[in-house]
Amino acid sequence: MALIQVTPDLLNSKANELRGLKAQHDEAMSKMRTLILGLNEVFKGDAQDALVAKYESMQPTFNNFSQMLEEYAKLLNTSAQKFQETDQSLQTSINGFGN
Repeated sequence: MALIQVTPDLLNSKANELRGLKAQHDEAMSKMRTLILGLNEVFKGDAQDALVAKYESMQPTFNNFSQMLEEYAKLLNTSAQKFQETDQSLQTSINGFGN
């Protein structure tokens, strides 16, 4: 049998923490893009073109990771809601027992 030692508040808190990490990731990816594209002022030629092309080819991976972080945060929120609903349902059942 599972031992569940988590509260809805904790799950919601972790979801918010994860969203903060997602925001940091998104900001870092934006800064990285600015840095790489800004190199064209001092770094010219085929190697620079290859660097930009490689970065652009990885953009979907960065975006997918960001989306995955948000989906995981939503999963934590949904789990918190289900825990709360289940607890309230059990309370109602227990309070109605024997009446």
